[in-house]
Amino acid sequence: MSEKEQLTELKEYVDRKNCEIGLVNPYACTIVEGLYGWVNASDTWEGPLADEESEYTKGEIDALIAVFAGLSDDLATAIANAESSEESD
Repeated sequence: MSEKEQLTELKEYVDRKNCEIGLVNPYACTIVEGLYGWVNASDTWEGPLADEESEYTKGEIDALIAVFAGLSDDLATAIANAESSEESD
């Protein structure tokens, strides 16, 4: 199996897992927006400190989403680079 094929297989796996957890398009994902809403909700915890914790949690979730999206993007770049390397050989 070539490097390009291995990278493509890995990217497909990462993309499939991102879909399974609701990160199909992590930058426009409505499922993820609800993940931090429980921090400041009437049935759990409300108030100024809860507002701060909700914002902190949102930042942490957004950072995690960026890692998952970035991995897929990095794999796409590696695949393109592998194609260039194979063509020049």
